[in-house]
Amino acid sequence: MQVQVFIGNAGDGKTSKLQEIQDRLIATGQNTPIIKAGAYGEDGLLQILEVRAAGGQREILVDDCSRSQILKVLEWRSCTEDHLGLEGLVIHLARQD
Repeated sequence: MQVQVFIGNAGDGKTSKLQEIQDRLIATGQNTPIIKAGAYGEDGLLQILEVRAAGGQREILVDDCSRSQILKVLEWRSCTEDHLGLEGLVIHLARQD
């Protein structure tokens, strides 16, 4: 499992990095909606990540993450890295401005 964190404005002012990744995935036929982290607490965000991963999603996009949410995801990764089904999973986290 890989976690990529984008801090601040991760775009060029027109297209955010998450949008670029989403566009690339859509072009390959993968529907990957961007999760709005502000709608979830730390544990709720982990639950939605687990559901998406269990559903077979290999790239997960999360926008507007707080510092504590990012730290929680990194902690979760270190605790679940050995679990089957999570190899090849990439989680893209964009931190709040």
